[in-house]
Amino acid sequence: MSRNPYEEYDNFKKGKGQFPPNPYEPHEPWPKHPDWKIPEKPKVITISDLFPRIDRWGIGYLPLLEQLKQIANEKPSYPPYDIIDRKDDTTVVSVAVAGFTKKELEVSVHEGMLKIEGKKKAKKETGEVVYQGIAARDFTLTFALAEYFEVQSASVEDGMLTVVLIKNIPDEKKPKIIEIG
Repeated sequence: MSRNPYEEYDNFKKGKGQFPPNPYEPHEPWPKHPDWKIPEKPKVITISDLFPRIDRWGIGYLPLLEQLKQIANEKPSYPPYDIIDRKDDTTVVSVAVAGFTKKELEVSVHEGMLKIEGKKKAKKETGEVVYQGIAARDFTLTFALAEYFEVQSASVEDGMLTVVLIKNIPDEKKPKIIEIG
């Protein structure tokens, strides 16, 4: 005679016996094994971690590091931008500036910092704005420029601001080939 697979359940319903444990019950996500540990969040590495005592071996780098710390604390999410490094000593910064005119944008370089600003002039729309999904807020993007980088050009086309930077190394700093006599 074959065994009834529902016998334990039937007995439990009648008040006789215990219901068998469910093999699909939730359990501890991390088994209690001595060698297994919950992974830790990675530590954020700062410039101070990389160069804890730069003042001992680098002279004149503290202002640069302070500048980089300041830029690192700014987390711009608007507007989106790309930085493209071309291999011919040219770097291109492309910024999505849809809705901004040339007069509302400003690109400046001061003390090794490239600053891109957009200041939207208030526009009075006739009628009621039912939904506003186009971001038209002011913004400032700041980038630290390495030595010898200069802005070659800036242009706006199809809602994209393109800033072209070139690395202009002076002739006295370029490598020289010395003839052997």
